[in-house]
Amino acid sequence: MLGKGNKLYSIFRMKCPRCHESDLFVNKNPFKIDGFFDMPEKCPTCKQKFEMEPGFYYGAMYVSYAVCIAYLVSVWVALLVLYPSFTLEFYLIAGIGSMVILTPYIFKISRAIWINFFVSYQKPEEREKF
Repeated sequence: MLGKGNKLYSIFRMKCPRCHESDLFVNKNPFKIDGFFDMPEKCPTCKQKFEMEPGFYYGAMYVSYAVCIAYLVSVWVALLVLYPSFTLEFYLIAGIGSMVILTPYIFKISRAIWINFFVSYQKPEEREKF
């Protein structure tokens, strides 16, 4: 289902969107502070540049906002289904508290989604050799 050639494979595994081989981030663990923002300049496998222009990842902030809103709405619906008499304070603690914990993951997944908007998968035989 989520094999190579699928955008979701690249996004959730945080792989190069062009070859699906190399990692987008130097440090795959989103909760390790050392080198959190570090990305290779380009993919070692297919030579795809990860930052195509200065400020390329500013657009990922919009993706991050959408992911956070979708997450908070899903928490709201889950609380309505599982615990119908919840209070607003409980929702704020549960939703925002868990979102703060997930912020490093949301940051990285937003960058992966953003680059996948602009770069498509190419099979090895379709890629130019450098």
